Amino acid sequence: MKRMMSPTHLRPKSRADLYSLEADVAFFEARLSFAGDAPDTAYQRAQIKTYQTLGSLIGEVIAQVKPPRRDGQSPRRGEHVAA
Repeated sequence: MKRMMSPTHLRPKSRADLYSLEADVAFFEARLSFAGDAPDTAYQRAQIKTYQTLGSLIGEVIAQVKPPRRDGQSPRRGEHVAA
């Protein structure tokens, strides 16, 4: 049976990896903005769905591994937490 990965298996090894994941999300968001609101082909619809799914999944991983802010609030989108 396939074993599900726990959040500890998904934890980046360094802060640079966290920034890399955030860069991936930014890439997906940029690709979605270029795709526009009305895809013309089935390929474009599939591409949009793929980027939305990947962005969402990577966002969940970032939320699990990103340290909480010192003031107790959630980090704003695109905000990096200083070490």
